[in-house]
This record gives sequence, C-alpha cells and structure tokens, in this order.
Amino acid sequence: MDEEDQDEIEVGMNNSSSTSESIEDEEEHDEDEVPLEPRFKYDRMKGDAAMSMLKKELLTAIDIDDKFVAIGTQSGKIYVIDHEGFGDFQNVPIMNPHRCAVNKLKFDETGSYIISCANDGKVVVSGIGTDKLTCTVNVNMMPRSVAFSPDFATAQSTNSFIVGERSLMLYDKKFFKYKTTVIYSGAERDGFINCCSWKGNYIAMTNDLGTQVFDRIALNPITSIQPSHDIDKVRSSRAPPKHIWLPDKSLVIGWADTITIVRIVTTDDSRRGEIHNMWHLKMFVSGLSYIIDTSTDVVELVVTGLKLEDEEFDDGASMVSTCTTLTAMESSVSTTLKTSVIRSLGLKEYELQSEDTMNNVQLTKYSMPCNIHMAGIPYLNTYFIMTLKDIVTAIPYGPEDGVKWRLKYKLWDAALDMAKNNIEVLSKTDVDFRTVGRRVIEGFLKDERPKAASARLPKVCGESKDEWEWAVNLFERNRLCTLLADVLPTSNPQLEPENYEGVLQAALFNDVKLFRKLVQMWSPDLYRTFYIIHRTQWRIQEITKIPNTAQDEKILMDSLAHLYLYERKYDQALKIFMSLGDTQIFNVVNKHQLFEMVKDQIQDLMKIDSDLALRLVLDNEDSVEPSFVMDKIARQPKLQMAFLTKLLSRNEGLEFADRAIQLYAEHDRKKLLPFLRKNEHYHLNQALKICQAKNYTEEVIFLLTKGGNHFDAVNLMVKEYSSIDKVIDYCKDQNDRDLWIYLVEVVSDNPAHLAKLLVDASSCLNPLLIIEKMPLETDIPGLRNAINRVLSDYSGHLQLQKGCYDSTLADSKILITDFLEDANSAVFVHTGQKCAICGLIVNCDSVRYATGYRIHGCGHVIHMACSGDNASNKCSACREQPID
Repeated sequence: MDEEDQDEIEVGMNNSSSTSESIEDEEEHDEDEVPLEPRFKYDRMKGDAAMSMLKKELLTAIDIDDKFVAIGTQSGKIYVIDHEGFGDFQNVPIMNPHRCAVNKLKFDETGSYIISCANDGKVVVSGIGTDKLTCTVNVNMMPRSVAFSPDFATAQSTNSFIVGERSLMLYDKKFFKYKTTVIYSGAERDGFINCCSWKGNYIAMTNDLGTQVFDRIALNPITSIQPSHDIDKVRSSRAPPKHIWLPDKSLVIGWADTITIVRIVTTDDSRRGEIHNMWHLKMFVSGLSYIIDTSTDVVELVVTGLKLEDEEFDDGASMVSTCTTLTAMESSVSTTLKTSVIRSLGLKEYELQSEDTMNNVQLTKYSMPCNIHMAGIPYLNTYFIMTLKDIVTAIPYGPEDGVKWRLKYKLWDAALDMAKNNIEVLSKTDVDFRTVGRRVIEGFLKDERPKAASARLPKVCGESKDEWEWAVNLFERNRLCTLLADVLPTSNPQLEPENYEGVLQAALFNDVKLFRKLVQMWSPDLYRTFYIIHRTQWRIQEITKIPNTAQDEKILMDSLAHLYLYERKYDQALKIFMSLGDTQIFNVVNKHQLFEMVKDQIQDLMKIDSDLALRLVLDNEDSVEPSFVMDKIARQPKLQMAFLTKLLSRNEGLEFADRAIQLYAEHDRKKLLPFLRKNEHYHLNQALKICQAKNYTEEVIFLLTKGGNHFDAVNLMVKEYSSIDKVIDYCKDQNDRDLWIYLVEVVSDNPAHLAKLLVDASSCLNPLLIIEKMPLETDIPGLRNAINRVLSDYSGHLQLQKGCYDSTLADSKILITDFLEDANSAVFVHTGQKCAICGLIVNCDSVRYATGYRIHGCGHVIHMACSGDNASNKCSACREQPID
C-alpha cells in the first residue's frame, strides 16, 4: 500500500428504485433516489504479517479455510496467515515452492495441506504442521489450475488431486508414487484449463471450449456447457473462469461477463446437467462465492469483478497472443472494482441486491480481471478480496451497520424498524433504539415533515416518560406542540403537568378548536386547571380586540365553561352556557344536579331548546310546581303549550286542561280534537265556546255530541257540510228514530239532499215518511232514480224474506219428519235391559219390581215402581229433574 494509515475502504453504491414515505395529511415529497443498501462492510487486512507482505510482494493467488488464509505471490512464495493478517512464521514458515508467480493454490478440506501450481511446471502439495502427504509433481505443460479431492487427507483416501493444463490429469497416490490418469485430453486450440474444481463425485473443468463435468468413478463426461461469450473477444488469460459449488451441488461458472448455473440431475439410469440460469453482467467476474439469506433461506451469489468504464473489453482488438502482460488496455480503458450480490429471478433474469464500488482499493494502473481474486467461507460470513497490492476483508452488514446506513440516507422508517427489531443486539452500541428514535424524529423535523415526526412518536417513545418529555421539549422548541395533541399519552405513562400545559397553550394561541377538543377530552388531573383558566381568560380579552374573531371567542368561552366545571365553579360555567345559548347546559344541569340554580331561568332555557327545557322541568317535578313554570312562561304561549303537552302526556297537570284547549285552539289545532276526545277534565261549555268562536266545526260537533245536543250537531253538520254523507253516518251511529225524523225535517229545506237521504235512510226509516216530508212543488234532483232504488231495495228485501221463510220451513219439515220416524219406531227390550231410573235389570226377580215396566217411545224402559205416580205417562228419565 502507498499509505500505511489508509485503512478504511471508501464504498460507493449504485442507486436503486426511488423510495418515498407517505403520512396521512402530510404533503407529498419528491421521490429521492436511494442507493441499494450495501450487504458488506469492508476493511483492509491489518495484521503485521499481511502489512509486511504487501510492502514487498505482488499477490497472485488466494484461498481460505476456517482458520487460515493462503496467499501466493509473484515471487513464487506462499504465505499462511490468519483471518486478521497475523502470521506465526516460526511454526508455519513462509513457503517457497515455485520460482515464478503462483497461478493457483487450494486448501484441502481439513486445512492441513495446500496444493499450488505455477508456470515453472511444478505442482506442489505443502503441509501446514505436517509433511506426511507433501509432494512435488513436475508436468510437461504450464499448469494453470489445481484441486484436491474432498477426502484428500483422510486415512482411507487415495490422496488424489487434479491438475489442469491443456489436459486434465488425475493423480492417485499408490505405494511409492502417484499414478496419473488423463480425464480430459486437450489440444493447443482448446486453450488452457484455467479453472477446475472437485465436489463429491463430480469433477469440473473449464477451457476455451467451455465447461465439462465428469463422473469421478467412471471418469466419463456428464455434461458440457458452451461459453456464452465471445472467446476470441475476451481471452481466458485476461478474464479466467471461476467455479463455486452451491449447497445443492449446483455448479456456478463465472466467466468474463457471464454467470451460468448448472445443476446435475440424477435419474435411475443416467445423470445429466441442466442449465438453470444464464446471466450477462455489467462487469467482468473476478471472484465468486455465495451467501444465504437467513430470513428466506434463499442462496444469493456474491460476485467481485471489474467494471470497465468508457468502452467494451476487447482483448482481441489489440492482442494477438495469450501473453500475460497487462499492456493490452493501457491506452483506452479505466476500471473500477465492484462487489455485487445478485438473486435469481429466472433463466436470464436476476435482481441486483447490492452493488458496492470500492474506490480506494489498491489497483495497478491497468488492472485486468485476472489480477483480482475473491475467496469466501459462506457459513462463516467471511470473504476476502485480493488485488496485486491489497487484501480487503468483506463482512456482511450487521444490524448496527444497517441502521447507520439507513440513517445516513435518511431512510428514517427503515432505520427505526431495524433498531426496534434488534434492540438487544444494539443496546450497547451508539445506535441503540433510543438514540435511533431521537435521530429519526429530529430527521423528520429537519426535513420539514413535522406530521411524520409526530406520527412516529408512539413507536419511538413507547411507555418511556423521559422520552415523551424529551419529545415535548423538542416540539416546543420548534413551535410544533399542536401536533402532539393526538399522540401525547394520558396514561402509561402520565407526564408532568407542564407537558400537557405546553400543548394546551400552543392550541390556545394557534388552534382554538383543537384547544376546546383537548379541554373536553383530557382529564383535568393532567394539568393545572386554574393556570389554564387564567391563560384562557387573558386570551379571550386579547381576542375581543381583534375584528372578525367572534367565532373564536365563542369557542374559547365554551372551553372556559368546561374548565370552570372541572374547578366546580358551576355558577360561572352555567352563566357562560346560558349566554352562549348552548344546549350543553342541559347535560351539565342533569349531570351535576344543578336544577335549583336554573329553575328561575326556565324562560331562558326554553329559548335555548324548548324540548330539552321541558324534559328538564319534568325530570325535576319535585323541585318545581307546574303553576310556577306556567307563570314563568306566561308570556310565551307556545312554550306553555309545549310544557302542557309534555305534562299532560304523563297524566299530570289536569287542572290546566282548559288552558291547554285554549292554547291548542290558538296555536296547534291538530292537537285539539285528539285532546278533546282523550281528556275528560275540561269544562265542556267553555271548550264549546272556544271552538265556536274559532268556527272549528269538527270540534264543535264533537262537543255537542259529547253534551247530548244531537239535534244541534245534526243541524250544524247540514249547514257546514256540502255532503250529507257524514250526517247520515252520524245518525246511523246514534240509532235514534227521532234524530232521523229531525234530519228529514232539516233536509227538506234543501232538495238537493233529499234523494240521497231517501236512499241511505230507507234502511233505518220508513221511506214513506221521507216522501211525505218532500215539498210538492219543488224539483228534487235524482228523485226518480232514488225511488227506483228504494223500490228495488224493498223488492229485494221481500224476496230475501220469502227465501228465508221458505228455507226455514223446509228445514222444519225435515226435522219433524225425522222426529216422527224415530217416535214411531219399535223399542227392543232384551233380557239384560236396565231400568233408566234405578239401573237394575227390568226382568229381575224382586217382588218390588214384579209389577212390570213401561216402555216409552224415547227408548227408555222404566219399572212401574220407579215411575211413581206418573199420570201423564211421560218418560220420567227425560224430565229435567229426576224423580225422588
């Protein structure tokens, strides 16, 4: 590194889709672009061994296991250090297996051995703390890739490994030497095998022809995957392929700017490879690993590589060979180092979860993808990114890092949610939930989103009294206390009175409707009511001097009345309600039983709401006499009428019945007749005079009828009604012949009604009587039709009578015939026949009954002795009374 103290890695992030937050009643804000959240935090390896190595070596290869990091250098050395960059070179000395740059190196599964290769033609197996299986193999070609078998260091293993140059060679250890088996034989045109890997029974290799997967047992190919990029355009020596195996034994191939995922599918008789994903990236792959999302168990790929600015990577445009110099791009292309996390969406689609640009990582001026390496241990969440001159550790973001990043980019809600979900983890950090909550609220206020800030307070403050009081002070300093009205707690916790008083005062001077709402809603125990009363009185005095504020003054007076109620100053509260004409006064009087304080103001209460006032008076009838109320409202007849209506509906105030009739006659005639019919406690003559004076025909007729003056009633109806139907119905109801005759006499002066009367009254009065009353020399309309109707009705009546007589006679004949038949029929007396009087057998041997027996036509048989002195010879059993 150029500077020893330059430890922090500057990370730039690409923007993702914009985010926005919407709060009810909050102004809409322009959507700001927010970068993708980084998934890793980066730090340079700071151990002494690493720092010393970086000062004097160029790094060419890397691999890691649970405990160690093995780094190959340009000089052919291999350094074994721990994950922090410290080395114990006395026990694990620096290895020097090669005379030139190390191409590849790999740990075995146990971390006890390292296999490496270089262009010096050597493949070396080196031990860490052991030399049991160490060896050196010389190959004819320059080896480009190596890999251990999964069971290399186990006792039952053949200690196998593979080497890739132009061919893929398998080395199995025998008694004294390694046996070599050619798995794949390649020609010069096929290129070098720049990557090989071994997982279980599968061996994979990649050269310029593509990637092939072999079966370890049979050593025959299972599948072949063609490269999805132009080999001639992007040479493998500049952008070599990379392999990783996923937990489900899928092979991930990263090559140039492509990633291909192949899954080996096993059937009963064969195995084959299926391509599940094939993606083209916007960078060239230098390293591959994976990370498992613990929340969804989804595997995501971690990709490190170079993104070429300005123009496309075109190795073939300037190079004619596969030499290892870095001069191919020296004239035109600049690069940036990126680490991305991607998630599969489909065969050719993926989602970018994060993309970090490492701005100050040590790169050579014209770095190629082959100069960048990345190795990771997913289950340890540890990843290492290596360039020629730098080693960077990448560790997945924890809750602390996630919260800080969200706060940095003003993702307030996301930061708050993460802090809340990780309270215990963050409790001892500088981003604990309390600190984050305060920063979120302050952030919303700085962004001029006060409503959003107040809406988050219940979540931030919870049941913490200190936090709520901090929030009140914060909003008070920003003159935003009115926004706390809907969120400030009144219990669990209950704050100090000063906090509620601050909100009330802010509402008093800025939103009088809110002030009234809070006064009515909040318990008076929360604040000092006498202090708020004083401030309200002062505000009312000030507001009266301002024009066009009558409505605000009314609202404040209403609020002041409620405050007086809390202080039990009922007289002042009632005075305000009365002056405002507010119907709340009735609820107040009922709730606090204050009728004695308002009974002298019944007239004023009636003006506010007569129904409620009357109900109030009636509910407190023990406290006031009806006569007192009537006197108080004597000058308001309509209120008197309403009061009497309520009173009389409860069968009370009967002494005011005459007054009620007078009031109904004057102001509400519809209630008059029902009252006259229902009530019996009024003076009939007085009521009649009132109704006659008002010319209320229906009411006068009812009163005349009730007083027995039917003739006057009939006379009035004939005069007032244009139709005689009601008069006829009235006479039918009375069923008085004299009334009918009087009606005929009255109607005789009005020939127009005679025909109608003749027809309708003929059923109740002899029609001849009506005809006799008719004037002889007067033209009577409809008389002929009426007489015909009467005659027709009379004829029908006679026919009905005759029919009834004939029907009755026929029924009688049938009955008498049946009776005579029964009377003339014989009566059978059998040996067991019993006397209808005594119940003994008529043919018994008793001396008393030996005189014989009588047989009656009704069927009864009776002993002569039981008949007694029956001179009429009638059946004694059929008599109404039995014979003694």
